[in-house]
Amino acid sequence: MLAADGLAEAASTIEWQGRRVDVRDGGWVLRATAATGLELAAGWTTSSLGEGFFSLEAPGASVAEVLGWAAQRPTVASIEPDFVINPDSLPNDPAFGSLWGLQNVGQSGGVSGADIDAVQAWDVTTGSRGVVVAVIDTGVDWMHRDLAANIWRNPGEIPGDGIDNDGNGFIDDIVGWDFANRDADPMDDHGHGTHVAGTIGAVGDDGQGLAGVNWQVSLLPLKFLSASGRGSTSGAIAAINYATRMKRDFGVNIVATNNSWGGSGPSEALRDAIAAGGSQGILFVTAAGNDATNIDALPSFPASVADPAVIAVAATDHSNRLAGFSNFGLASVDIAAPGVGIVSTVPGDATASYSGTSMAAPHVTGVVALVAAANPSASAPEIRAAVLATATPVGSLARRVAAGGIVNAAAAVAAIRGTAARAPLPVPSGSAEDLAPIVVEAGQVARGAFRVPPTGGSVVITGIIGDSRFGSHDVDMVRVSVQAGQTLVIDVAGLKVGDAAPVDSYLRVFNTAGRQVRANDNIAGSHDSRVVLKPRRTNVFFVGISGAGNTGYKPDAARKSRPGSTGGYELTLSFSRLSGTRQAADAIRLLGRADIPQHLSQSQLFLALAAEAFQTEGVTIRR
Repeated sequence: MLAADGLAEAASTIEWQGRRVDVRDGGWVLRATAATGLELAAGWTTSSLGEGFFSLEAPGASVAEVLGWAAQRPTVASIEPDFVINPDSLPNDPAFGSLWGLQNVGQSGGVSGADIDAVQAWDVTTGSRGVVVAVIDTGVDWMHRDLAANIWRNPGEIPGDGIDNDGNGFIDDIVGWDFANRDADPMDDHGHGTHVAGTIGAVGDDGQGLAGVNWQVSLLPLKFLSASGRGSTSGAIAAINYATRMKRDFGVNIVATNNSWGGSGPSEALRDAIAAGGSQGILFVTAAGNDATNIDALPSFPASVADPAVIAVAATDHSNRLAGFSNFGLASVDIAAPGVGIVSTVPGDATASYSGTSMAAPHVTGVVALVAAANPSASAPEIRAAVLATATPVGSLARRVAAGGIVNAAAAVAAIRGTAARAPLPVPSGSAEDLAPIVVEAGQVARGAFRVPPTGGSVVITGIIGDSRFGSHDVDMVRVSVQAGQTLVIDVAGLKVGDAAPVDSYLRVFNTAGRQVRANDNIAGSHDSRVVLKPRRTNVFFVGISGAGNTGYKPDAARKSRPGSTGGYELTLSFSRLSGTRQAADAIRLLGRADIPQHLSQSQLFLALAAEAFQTEGVTIRR
């Protein structure tokens, strides 16, 4: 059976990779290629965390002793301390009793309409119990009168028979698992996890208590934080791996995990576990943290984990302002949601008002589940794109979170069902053969730009210049996030799209202040254009594509400048992988010279031949 010690009551501070971190005394997390051959020192023990991860107990051993031991073991692929994790809630006035985050009419003194538009979304769907969300937290009061009907039940287990009926490594895991106390009862003995669960899916329209973002959903409690609200990366990894295995091996439709906790060190093992879940289509929604810090500069984990499965969430108040305690970061935090004075369920059939990015994250997780219910065939990248691309714009958040605003349930649901005026489109993932171009009418200005989430591979977008009301003055804007040390190759090639002939393109790149930092007209004697970016710091850029001649438009206002040529184009964004990190594009193959077809345009050919020079693992050439 899998095991994890989620309790982290005995903790200490050590120096690790140049920073002071809190760790569980004697606790380590390792990944091994084989369970045999570890040859533990006297008094040391290991237990499985699943998927090749192990928790190592080395009481009294120094960092140097443990690292020296690991260096002599060929089967140890990686090892790191078991970092201490804490929940991200800030308890607030328990008398605050209005669900302004779902529908804000100014009842709490805030701004009417400063909410997630849940009521409008409910006109389309109120959720589905066929959609499963894992709540990785302090547990859930799964008998709470407003949650009980929405608690997941394991159909492969027979209650109380003491047998692992479904063969998943856990005995009688009827409603989930407790990795803190190592038993089958993930009952919340703290309150935090129950509060989170209520926002995601308190039963709605039942004449009692509260309503969550989803009136019906299946909540899977996975407890790893103890009664004191503390835990460790080993417990978190075990819980994440449980969700991954249940979806991969047992077909449980887990669309997301809610992770309202933080404070861990830069755990590579945690990154790997998140990526493994992402590979199975599980989104990892997490709180941005409550340190009022720009985490682009000072990373906070797991919010700062660079993986396409991650959605990091900042908190706002009832007036659409960033909460004073909330972390932020244009490159690291994806979106914002209500997180101040949030009323939800707590153990004992009660309710309470809490504040924190912990309260913001479940609003987004709830929207993810609602979107999945609205379109059961939607993939995880499609759901993520719908949620992020349809955020309600808020001026004060434009340079604080990547989406530039607050999650909008109604717009995301409309987009995934194809009923929005301009539906968001997914960033492709998978093998090169599976990649299809994204067809997009991008925003005319930076604020409405089509957003490309951070990646380590290649994204292909097709569009038309001249198909908007601006005619030959048309501009398509795309927003990209580039990590420090990454190389981004931006290539615009003329392409016949429908009745539109290939465009003679002009390419401009702007920073977030609206200043042009790069521009290009013709590359290698063609009518195509190309720019290479390699920023010293993580940054956001706006890529503007227009027809040749239209070179003086403003990126912050839809005003006419000079008319340009019109026609179709293909935009290829090729991001290099960061050294030492794992990216979603691992599965996208790198094309070698022998694979380059002869009919490529000059700019496409140049891009392919430059792949090695720019270390662009994951270049995808459209054939």
